[in-house]
Amino acid sequence: MEGCRIKVLSTEAKASAIVRQTKSEGVVTLYDILHKECPSLTDPQTALMVPTPYLATGLLQTIYATLRVRRRDSLSDVEYDRELLVMADGGTVSLDWFSADKDDQNQIQPIALIMSGVGGSSQEHHIRVLAKSLACSAAGFRVAVVNHRGTARTPITSSRPYDSGFTEDFRTTVKHVKALYSSSKLVAIGFSMGANILTKYIGEEGTRCPLACAVAVCCPFDIKVSSAAINESNLLNDHVIQPAVMSTLMRAIRRASHLQVDPAWNLDIERIQQAQRLSELESELMVKISGHRSLDEYYEQSSSANLVDNIQTPFLAINALDDRITPPQGIPTDKFMANPNISLALVPHGGHLGFLTGIPPRIWFIKPIEEFVSAIIR
Repeated sequence: MEGCRIKVLSTEAKASAIVRQTKSEGVVTLYDILHKECPSLTDPQTALMVPTPYLATGLLQTIYATLRVRRRDSLSDVEYDRELLVMADGGTVSLDWFSADKDDQNQIQPIALIMSGVGGSSQEHHIRVLAKSLACSAAGFRVAVVNHRGTARTPITSSRPYDSGFTEDFRTTVKHVKALYSSSKLVAIGFSMGANILTKYIGEEGTRCPLACAVAVCCPFDIKVSSAAINESNLLNDHVIQPAVMSTLMRAIRRASHLQVDPAWNLDIERIQQAQRLSELESELMVKISGHRSLDEYYEQSSSANLVDNIQTPFLAINALDDRITPPQGIPTDKFMANPNISLALVPHGGHLGFLTGIPPRIWFIKPIEEFVSAIIR
């Protein structure tokens, strides 16, 4: 069991940031939240992630999670109400809303914003499970899944796609939701690339961030490290990850073919259409559209690791040590020991967005996310 124990990195108790102060509780710090209200992360008896016996490696965890991404079961049977949100440049994102009791929505009900990784959407199994879990929790969250441009059948109304460092769509979405529900506390959870966008956003916002807290799962803090891992030629990438990601992105590109492309981008359309791997698409499309001079500069400017020091919002990152897509060498662990507002849960097993435990496999990270966000807004 020792090999399955969770390790949490944060500042010491005396240095931890104050989350709230009330007459009944006194001063409550981030350290208090983690060690008193998140047993899944810190309790010596329960802070374990024991992988499903037949999914003992990160590779198997990742493949299994990818193959069951569309699975429907009693834990994920949610029906969304869709809202379309138009950005300043004419692009469109969609918000898929879910609440356990649609007849009991009020202006103070807490709201959880969830954002998927590249090519993902509200329809992924782990996102539907999390949405239902948060909505049915004691806190009773109203959930809004933020679908990136062109995903989940969101209309494509701008030739500018989303990318790893593009935070403006999420910033606009947060402002929109906050304007609609000004009395509601907002929390946010991001997965993979969505975790990088979320982390970068709260770092950019600093003290202005309107979120009560944020959770990043499998965050690729260093995009260059993660890109090297995902573009390496191996069984996982060549036959699972790259085909899944590229098919989604290329489908969106084809759907956007009727839109006028900015001549200033100087895109090689033929090269984009013939791209076989994500790095090829990034170098021709993302680099030019975002105005960077090279792929390395795009990776550097898109990496949320650069902004972790600026985070002023209670923040929890969950990363697996056997994740081949966002490997641990890209995690800025030293920064989690220095910034009193942030914490990092290192999980020995889990792969990329797997974290599957028990028989039949269930998703381990659902419980610690629910514990953390519920404790922060209490």
